[in-house]
Amino acid sequence: MTQEDTSSRYPPSEVRFPHWAAVATLLALAATLRLYRLSAQSIWVDEMLTLSSSGITATLNPIDIFDNLHGPLHSLILFLWTQVAGESEFVLRLPSVFFSVLSLVVIYRLILRLFDARTALVALALLAISPLHVWYGQEARNYSLLLFFSALSFDSYLSLLSEPGRANFGKYVLFTFSALLCNMSAAFLVIVQDVFFFFSPRKLSFRDLLLVHVLLALLLLPWLKGMFERVEFHRLVRTEPYPESQFLRGETTFSPLAIPYTFYVFSVGYSLGPGLRELHESVGLAGISGHLRTVVPAAACFSLAFLLGVFSLRDRKRLLFLLLLWLAVPLVLVSLFAVKNFKPFNPRYALVALPAYIMIVVEGVRLRAPVVLRALLLAALLASMLVSLWNYYTVPAYWKDDFRGAAGVLNAEVTAGDVVFAAGTYEPLIYYRSERVPLLPLFPEVVRDRAALESYVLKQAAGSERVWLVTSRMWNVDPEGAVRGLFTRLFSVEKELRFEGVEVILFVREREASSGQGGVKRTLDT
Repeated sequence: MTQEDTSSRYPPSEVRFPHWAAVATLLALAATLRLYRLSAQSIWVDEMLTLSSSGITATLNPIDIFDNLHGPLHSLILFLWTQVAGESEFVLRLPSVFFSVLSLVVIYRLILRLFDARTALVALALLAISPLHVWYGQEARNYSLLLFFSALSFDSYLSLLSEPGRANFGKYVLFTFSALLCNMSAAFLVIVQDVFFFFSPRKLSFRDLLLVHVLLALLLLPWLKGMFERVEFHRLVRTEPYPESQFLRGETTFSPLAIPYTFYVFSVGYSLGPGLRELHESVGLAGISGHLRTVVPAAACFSLAFLLGVFSLRDRKRLLFLLLLWLAVPLVLVSLFAVKNFKPFNPRYALVALPAYIMIVVEGVRLRAPVVLRALLLAALLASMLVSLWNYYTVPAYWKDDFRGAAGVLNAEVTAGDVVFAAGTYEPLIYYRSERVPLLPLFPEVVRDRAALESYVLKQAAGSERVWLVTSRMWNVDPEGAVRGLFTRLFSVEKELRFEGVEVILFVREREASSGQGGVKRTLDT
């Protein structure tokens, strides 16, 4: 039987005890990396989306599960978990650690179906230390759960293709339904599977495939109703340009650099080269230009491994087609969504393609070549990942926005009669602030209307001698700095404190600022 035939039938590979010992060691390493400094960074805005839908910062009613279109399964798991374990940062992120490690087990099993045991082991090693995988393994979001169930979906799909039966049929429906309840980007994998159905040797009938989709549609019906009512699908077919008021984040969130950046993120995560804040605050290539000495070597090594992987798989056309399809469908659709102003582009929306990318890269490392060259290439890949991991753990510029530090100042220094405004991203303050700290969000529609903004601020600050302003992620809401300019015009700056991604400013009335030391401004970087 040829190698192509073997990969076509997707059999489990035979492995021996020493190999399983290595697997156990890598899984232990993966768990350690994901548990290390798990609560070191602040809860940030993305995690607050989960907390608000999990009954932690807002009341959760049973009907809310069906209104949740962004991961109801993870929200339900987190709600049940916090009823038992509490609501600390460590506790909130622990389920992500658990499912992150479990996803490695399933992805490893999936790779065993398609490649040999040694390739699966190298892939497991890369995923164990993958900065991107660690990032989402330490975040109270649904992406680790998505990787877990999407891998189970693909594994059960391959079983269903070769051995149709009630057991495999039921597993595939269950795992795919669960993946879709983790995040709707799992639908990208369903499209990949449907296309691959017509190009693969199979025993599964087209009628049974249709039955699978009917069952999935019925199971998803409670969520599909809300989706069609609330999601603006008309944006995907609209041909006329949108008025500026209907832009998501500008005329489009797609850039020609989006695709290569996604591959770069798949390779080394968000902590090698420009950080997320730096990219958001820069225009075009400006955010990358200062990091070329870091970005270029890492990108070159992974690009070489990827291209060698494609070349190595040239004789296994069906497998190569599957992996490239697995990569292309999420990337193309996410790009289309951004171009059509339907959904902002973000590499995490294509995260379900990560296993396919790693498989191709590892195949490039395994290409028949002198041992020294292969070892050097693998060492370069590992070194890039490890440096990125080090940055992720130790360099504040790559950390999540520090709302914990900002709230600590407010909790300690806000007194009765103070008023606290928050502009841009503010939601994590809800998790950290004391109940005695008043919080008045400046919503984007108010910020855009300068007259309404000034009127609102003056009304809310009437009678208050001290006015606080907390700002974060202002690049979309107020890139011109109008909010800061207004507050500086109306009040005097008494103190500024800068945390990673968050700024806290205390303003006072002019008459208070002019007494004593003459209102000397103090700026502190934390």
